[in-house]
Amino acid sequence: MKKKIIISVVILIVLVVLFLPMSQEKYDDGGTRTYSALTYKIVAWNRMVAKYDEEGNMSGVDRFTKTSVYWYPDNQKSLDELLEMEIEGN
Repeated sequence: MKKKIIISVVILIVLVVLFLPMSQEKYDDGGTRTYSALTYKIVAWNRMVAKYDEEGNMSGVDRFTKTSVYWYPDNQKSLDELLEMEIEGN
């Protein structure tokens, strides 16, 4: 019985370490926020992005707002890489 309790406590501690967000950051790019844990990253996008016309010239600025969850190994990527993934997906 005592062994089962110890195993349950160890499993609970491991799950908390893997899934509890340990860091929170706010960026000055329009208000993007990130919440990071070892196994995932939540990004609440609020960022200004440039719009381009057919010839590749900048034609204005748009606001990109979305909330996304990135699981391991994507959670290790930089915010710029994640934004590029998001924009390519749209």
